[in-house]
Amino acid sequence: MLAAFIVPPAFAQSVPVRDLPKASREIEDPFSLISGAIEIKPGQVLAIDGTEGALLHVDFAKGTRTPVGRQGSGPGEYRAPGALLRVRVDTIWLLDVMLQRITAFNPDLTPGTTFPMVMLDQSSMTVLTAPFFADRTGKVYSGAMKIQGGVGGGGNEMQMTIPDSIGIVTYDARQPTRTEVGKVRFPVSGKPQISRAGNAMKYSMAFPGLIASDPWAVFPDGRVAIVRGATYQVDFITPDGKKTTGPRNAYEPIKVTAADQKAEMDEARRMMEEQGKVAQKMLPAGFSMDFELLPPASWPANYPALGALSALAAPDGRLWVRRAIPFRIGREQWDVLDTNGKVVASWRLPPKTTIAAVGQGVVYSVRTDEDDLRYLQRVEIPKN
Repeated sequence: MLAAFIVPPAFAQSVPVRDLPKASREIEDPFSLISGAIEIKPGQVLAIDGTEGALLHVDFAKGTRTPVGRQGSGPGEYRAPGALLRVRVDTIWLLDVMLQRITAFNPDLTPGTTFPMVMLDQSSMTVLTAPFFADRTGKVYSGAMKIQGGVGGGGNEMQMTIPDSIGIVTYDARQPTRTEVGKVRFPVSGKPQISRAGNAMKYSMAFPGLIASDPWAVFPDGRVAIVRGATYQVDFITPDGKKTTGPRNAYEPIKVTAADQKAEMDEARRMMEEQGKVAQKMLPAGFSMDFELLPPASWPANYPALGALSALAAPDGRLWVRRAIPFRIGREQWDVLDTNGKVVASWRLPPKTTIAAVGQGVVYSVRTDEDDLRYLQRVEIPKN
């Protein structure tokens, strides 16, 4: 069990780990895979089922989930929903990664406009990467990664170099101009490789190997919060570019054993297989993609403080971050950081449960059953 312990004065004091309260409501109709979710009103959530390629409105008061839009290329339609953004006057933007565009929905969830959003700048070979956020003014925030690659094997193999540091950029989704507001450590190991034989492709990459990367999130007022994985402290960047840094937060190092290495690889391969099914839906008809995950060149002695891409900004200005806990423990742990970046609460989740979204005084968790079906839950968080 992880326990509170005394740390030097240079670090913020740790807090005891508590069990997350039981869900006040669970939606009976399951999802195949919840790949994105946001709270649009108290007790109401929009969620993406990545496997089914569907957007659904979940109402916890009624216990219902209702499709929003449909598959297609017209207004209110999409091919591969990838991210949900809540912008001005509660308009919802859905990023369609296949059609490279935004499908908008009005506050009453009726179809709005559609417009293109270019993900790859071919002149600089810079691609926009997850996570995607938006503030209440309509500005969009995402990662921006510059990739390099070479072709070999008679034109059937391409090796890519992905940098270990990428930019955070903000922009108007309708315009090509982007402004960098910060840089983060990206979880990458080795050089990914893509090979092709006819219409069959294979993507090979090394498991990042528990790298201390920098998860980040954006609050509705446009504040960017970057959690530095190496020191477990938060850099806050305001819309006018001012930066402040919070205190270091204490955490207990957990050794990486040989059993951990196997368990982490097995789980990462399971997740890659699951996500590969979603990626397959984005390929043209007749094409296939096989994913291969290789062990890293080396493993660290200890787990880092934080999991990769694991920060969620709450409406009250607090930040929820997922800790890097060994998979063998079987229960996720999430810390809550206040507006100064100090850990003020730590929650241990039930087995096979994660957090998909945070709202005002609540979190929306996802429980996975023995058949790998997902159930969306609403959990009320005590004010103290």
